[in-house]
Amino acid sequence: MNMVNPFQQFKARLLLIGFLAIALTLGIFLGVLEGLGLLPIGSDDPLLIPLVYILIFGSLCLLVIWQGRRLKVRFRYLIGTRPKRFSWLSGVMLTVVLLVFSLGMFQVSYYLLSFVQPELVELTLQESPAIFIPADTASPVLYEALMFLSIVVVAPVAEEFLFRGVLLHRWGTKWGLPTAVIVSSVLFGVLHPNPIGLSMFGLVMTLLYLHTRSLWAPIFCHALNNFLTIGLEVWATQANRSNPIDTLAEFRESWWMGLVFIVISAPWLIRFIRRTWRQTREPLPYFDNAASRSQSA
Repeated sequence: MNMVNPFQQFKARLLLIGFLAIALTLGIFLGVLEGLGLLPIGSDDPLLIPLVYILIFGSLCLLVIWQGRRLKVRFRYLIGTRPKRFSWLSGVMLTVVLLVFSLGMFQVSYYLLSFVQPELVELTLQESPAIFIPADTASPVLYEALMFLSIVVVAPVAEEFLFRGVLLHRWGTKWGLPTAVIVSSVLFGVLHPNPIGLSMFGLVMTLLYLHTRSLWAPIFCHALNNFLTIGLEVWATQANRSNPIDTLAEFRESWWMGLVFIVISAPWLIRFIRRTWRQTREPLPYFDNAASRSQSA
């Protein structure tokens, strides 16, 4: 099936420009509301954190969809259907292994960073996770609901759509699929506090998308990963209340646990990457899905 590639005209910089424009516009709008006394909550209320995240990434996705429709992108081909070559149980196991690797990489990388930037690491250790600890918010229940929505629903859908969907196809068209897989995964990682661990996460999610030809598989794994992360952070918060890590020395003493996590999880991930890397020699999912739809019509 020969068809025009709409991603030849799509510009990746639209995402950066759009993000900055939306964030700036939203910041000005909230500032004006506060200046007029019309902002129903304080400007330092934690409730604004998930609310702003949802508004920015929701608007960014709408901007990309608007631009895509102008270029005649058929998003049903990009998203795909319910994956046929995917075991949901295998997805759960893959997600757990990825989470173990990310935790280990965080432990080891921050252990090494503590010798270069000890103040930064100490500050990170002393900060409480801001998921379900709505200290000084006008509505604790709404805060928790919005945090859960942004982390478990909005983030997986928006990030998979933008990184594994749009950017992968744009850069795959421009540079070739193997390069696009690496670049989009590394970019995803460096935008998070745990860049190496999240780059691996991005790589595995990208290969999972290529393997299943459906964004539903990485969205499911991403949502599950974030849900499990919430559970771990809540558990860690409760544990730290009775036995807090107050010094870098205590943190450094447990660095070996991170190494154990990496050693346990890395072979599984390497095996998955080796088995699925051949998918980078196949057409982009958009065109595979378009061909399948055409054949079944």
